[in-house]
Amino acid sequence: MANRPASSKNDRAAVLRAGRSAGDPSLEVDYGGRRVRVELRSGGELLGSGDWTCQVRRNGRLARLSTRWQQVLRVCDEEADYLELSSEWSQGITVERHLFLAPRDRILLVADAVLASGPTELEYRSRWRLGPGVVFRGAEESREGFLVARRRRALVLPLALPEWRAAAGAGSLAQVDGALQLIQTVRGRTLFAPLFFDLAPSRFAHALTWRRLTVAERLRAVADDAAVGFRVQIGALQWLIYRSLAPKANRTLLGHNLSSETLVARFRRDGEVEALLEVE
Repeated sequence: MANRPASSKNDRAAVLRAGRSAGDPSLEVDYGGRRVRVELRSGGELLGSGDWTCQVRRNGRLARLSTRWQQVLRVCDEEADYLELSSEWSQGITVERHLFLAPRDRILLVADAVLASGPTELEYRSRWRLGPGVVFRGAEESREGFLVARRRRALVLPLALPEWRAAAGAGSLAQVDGALQLIQTVRGRTLFAPLFFDLAPSRFAHALTWRRLTVAERLRAVADDAAVGFRVQIGALQWLIYRSLAPKANRTLLGHNLSSETLVARFRRDGEVEALLEVE
């Protein structure tokens, strides 16, 4: 379990690893200036390389980055390699960036939490430059897709969007100008934009699904701008993801009591969850 205070390390770079072999997934992060540069490698291929940019509009007006990215938290253990960054923007906007790699599970979660000072309409657009020769191939009927470099190397799920394209959803995931682009629009105080990567090719043929979960507080469902939860299933494996976007409180998600800010967990065979990362 990780506590909220910031780490004392401040070298403005980090490497998240799933192992020491050449083909093991890794994510290199450089946040030495006003940009965040990332390199994702898996299966010996460079899948993503370049700036991870985001554009935020509040009520149609473009917000401007006003501070450098700062490290908030760093966790590295056998279950989680995690980096959290934060930056301040104009118009009362804060962006908190999460980068989480589970070494044993071979999953990567990257997400931006956009926090506004009051009720508003938020438009979010992020782009992550793909590696040389890498393309994103989206599914026809659903919103997931694969990063392909000669062969499929990563499955990508836009968790905050409905799984099926036929379902209404204010957003999209697509390749645009050599980059993986995620767009989301919401009305509220906050927005959470997560991308879930499965980096284990042995699972690519398995059935998959994901859905947004209802988060409750005092037996009532909370709004999406207060807290969000997601469930991901790939084959027999399942994961639970939770992020509080308002002041922390005692809440429930799939019958599990939560008082933390962030939780990434795997489901055990008995239906209980086992935390991979928990930030208080």
